[in-house]
Amino acid sequence: MGFVTIRDVARQAKVSTAAVSQVLNGKGRFSAETKKAVRRAAQDLGYIPDSRAQAMRSDSTQMVGLLVPDLRNPYFADLVSSMETMLYEHGFGALIGTSAESVKRQDDFIMRILGQRIDGVIAVPQGADSSGIEALVSRELPLVFVDRRVPGMDTVPYVVSDPYSGLREALELLRRYGHRRVAYVAHPSLGSFSVNERAQAFRSLAPTYCGPDDSAVFSCDDSAASRQSTIDRILAFKASAVIFGYSPDAIGSISLLRGLGIEIGSRISLVSFDDIDAFRLLSPQISVISQQVQLMGRRGVEILMDRIAAGRSTSSQRSQLVSIPTVFKRRDSVGRLS
Repeated sequence: MGFVTIRDVARQAKVSTAAVSQVLNGKGRFSAETKKAVRRAAQDLGYIPDSRAQAMRSDSTQMVGLLVPDLRNPYFADLVSSMETMLYEHGFGALIGTSAESVKRQDDFIMRILGQRIDGVIAVPQGADSSGIEALVSRELPLVFVDRRVPGMDTVPYVVSDPYSGLREALELLRRYGHRRVAYVAHPSLGSFSVNERAQAFRSLAPTYCGPDDSAVFSCDDSAASRQSTIDRILAFKASAVIFGYSPDAIGSISLLRGLGIEIGSRISLVSFDDIDAFRLLSPQISVISQQVQLMGRRGVEILMDRIAAGRSTSSQRSQLVSIPTVFKRRDSVGRLS
């Protein structure tokens, strides 16, 4: 059998569709026999109420949109998992979409979910020039940004990580272990405010721990050729340690280093942002600067729930900033310089 409709239930219970609707919603005055017949028919047929119709009769759909760049990236998968779990605890479901780091795909997803009468949106935004984001703001739909900021969006609260605390801890340990020449791998082509902020933090902190001429920032993109070129330049720089600001770059580069016969944790020490499962499964395990993604996701949901409970946001509100401190976790990929 396909979808069971309210008409199917009414036909089996031998009552009107209006009677079925009222009985199942606890309304109207009906005999005990009619109520029993309707409920038995609904149970026997496996009837599930149409949530869209219910939403039209209610101010709330108990559904929110979750938008992230890429669910294949373990970091964003962990972020969605933490948010979806907490939404479930609040009695909400989620419509999940990915932007694939594309403003067009982001805008297409937003326009689709706006047609679903959702209660709010949590987004890892892609760029400031977005008609979809502008539509969410102009409609004053409860909206929260996580992981990334959008300059100029003064009415949207956001939850981001503070890269300075974790980077400072990593650089301090590297210095104690004798590392004076440290490279950093940035990914500016991603266009992410947060990823770019990490590179800025490294530039600000590194001279204190490495000396003015013993640290350098190298950039790469998603291609294997770019990552290979970056590794070549890092080795030419004679870095004894490297920090990756974007975990997919670290994963790709680990395999390149191994292909060159370079032992991680011995010949070169390695640290990456994002505490993903893959880094704990590798040998040696990879030291990370954790953004505390579970905490970030929970705080994003808490703010959204508060906004939904308070009603639609207003353009006069200033954004709420929640900054989650990053935490350095040392593992065997960082060793003492002999």
